[in-house]
Amino acid sequence: MYTLYAIPNCDTVKKARVWLAEHGVEYQFHDYKKQGIDRQTIEHWLTQKPWEELINRTGATWRKLPDAEKPADTETAINLKRMAKFWR
Repeated sequence: MYTLYAIPNCDTVKKARVWLAEHGVEYQFHDYKKQGIDRQTIEHWLTQKPWEELINRTGATWRKLPDAEKPADTETAINLKRMAKFWR
């Protein structure tokens, strides 16, 4: 079984959930804004993609974040896990 780490109100996530259902793919939904996300999971993701591709840097929440708080490296990006709203 797969785990879909996401937020439920995202349009892309909604489309993905419909596709999974239509194709009979079993999955469990993990709302990381409500349930959080652990460092180990983020580190695993970072073995597959750089943090710049995993953090949502196009949304209004990111744009409102002061530049001094925006990550400049992997470790700083991992620490944004406290603010799960940035993780895609």
